Amino acid sequence: MTRLALFIFAWASACPALADCSLSLAELLDRYVVARGGYEQIDRQRALRLISINHEGKWNPVFDYRIMKPGYMWIAAIYDDGEIIVEGFDGKQGWEKWGSKKAEYVTGDAEKGVNQGSLSPVHLYGLHQMEDLGAAVKLKDCAYLDGREFYVVNVISSFGTDIDYFVDTNDFLLRRSRTFRPLHPTQDPNPILIEERWSDFRSVDGVIHPFKVILWDTKNELRLNWLEVLRIERLDSAKTSDFAKPD
Repeated sequence: MTRLALFIFAWASACPALADCSLSLAELLDRYVVARGGYEQIDRQRALRLISINHEGKWNPVFDYRIMKPGYMWIAAIYDDGEIIVEGFDGKQGWEKWGSKKAEYVTGDAEKGVNQGSLSPVHLYGLHQMEDLGAAVKLKDCAYLDGREFYVVNVISSFGTDIDYFVDTNDFLLRRSRTFRPLHPTQDPNPILIEERWSDFRSVDGVIHPFKVILWDTKNELRLNWLEVLRIERLDSAKTSDFAKPD
């Protein structure tokens, strides 16, 4: 065997082949649902509350994040210096409130962000429910990233977000997403390719949820922030008025 042939053989042995993408989208989503806990368990989630710590630079605010079906979101970022930033989606419009300033409705990427928070397939909803929520869903291809094989599912929402979701071919859990967007739209509108990585999966009332989230700037291979989820609980007392823009 020649030196070149030996090199090619060694390289091929070290790099696993990509998955053949033999599953259809329907088959893939069915396995994903089973991996998360089942259709009935996901469907019965009506509202959730997540308490976490967001690590970003010198700031480590506590996040109080609440979501309710069919499309409501409220989140408060509580900083060490007493500053509180609140954002929400009232089912029709997104809004934000900075400290003592008056709450205002938001538009553009900022509104897309809070709307996405209300309909994300990571916690309250599942990836299999995106089409019913008005999104265009298609199976794109397969990818090999950091030692794992993934099915890549593209979801274009009715309000304009375009996100690739990466479902692990081994355990069928949703572990990553990629989208081109600003990190903080109201502070810096310049979009970047952001990869969101989910890990530390745990069962909450029979549904699998990630308890660690990392955001990466994929171009510069830079960790932007990471989220340490402390607890996730059902929020049976939630009502639509909880998500309205403050007066």
